[in-house]
Amino acid sequence: AAAKAEEPKKETPAEKAKARGNKAYSSGNYEDAIDHYTDALQLDKMNPVLFSNRSAAYSGAGQMQSALNDAQKCINLKPMWSKGYVRKAVALVGLNKKEMAISAYQDALKWEPNNASVLDSLAVLKGDKKPEG
Repeated sequence: AAAKAEEPKKETPAEKAKARGNKAYSSGNYEDAIDHYTDALQLDKMNPVLFSNRSAAYSGAGQMQSALNDAQKCINLKPMWSKGYVRKAVALVGLNKKEMAISAYQDALKWEPNNASVLDSLAVLKGDKKPEG
């Protein structure tokens, strides 16, 4: 028998932890988000999205070396996904490694050449454009 369409898919414990992490992150509670993503990663160790999300949370918390480490794990797991390179670039900017950050943004563009946000960040880093805000 076919499953009923309105039956919700059971969320795994890792997905629940990720959802808690996303909620904490969007509220600016980066430390809590890091904890939730870490919990999720203990249950789903090879998930590049979790490494990407935790990298963003580490960046938000100002823990740039940890952000860089997670970005690199994300890239190792999913090298053709631009998000890992973006996370890496953000961490490198935070570590004052501008040239390496430019290179990471260029790597992101190999997989997503028309990403406006990446093109924008790259232009700002190169000094071709003033940051907004």
